[in-house]
Amino acid sequence: MVGSGIKTLRESRNFTQEDLASKLGVSRQAICMWEAGKREPKTTMLKKIAKIFDVTIDEIVQSMSISPNRGKGIGEMKGRIELATNFQLTAPNAKKVLLTGNFNSWDSKGIPMKKDKNGTWTLSLKFAPGKYEYKYIVDGQWWTDPKNTKTVSNSLGSLNSIKEVLV
Repeated sequence: MVGSGIKTLRESRNFTQEDLASKLGVSRQAICMWEAGKREPKTTMLKKIAKIFDVTIDEIVQSMSISPNRGKGIGEMKGRIELATNFQLTAPNAKKVLLTGNFNSWDSKGIPMKKDKNGTWTLSLKFAPGKYEYKYIVDGQWWTDPKNTKTVSNSLGSLNSIKEVLV
């Protein structure tokens, strides 16, 4: 069912129904109806969803079995492997650190990271093998990863950090 594929993808990427609705320009109720199987999204909407989550429409339609237990090791989707990928930033004086990148369409709300007693912020996500661009949002300021020398220029004239996930 298409709806369960959308829900599984949304939850695995830490999106709320409201987050996805906002990116698609639809109501939260529309997302709810799709996920409950009460309505089906149009093909144009499926294309937008696939682009947001960087998957094919086939992967949505086939109700992928994406593990919502991010960071627990190796997970599998139909025909696709995902690996635990760790992010770590030392910023002891920061109040809030978020992770964002091409894996969540550069959402400025980001994915919240957790701070330990030493001031190190961490997050583990599952990614399919490939290259991912990312930045940290530290108390509202966008940072490249100071411990990662792999970067690429972006369209804004600054740099993005690169995380390469290998099998």
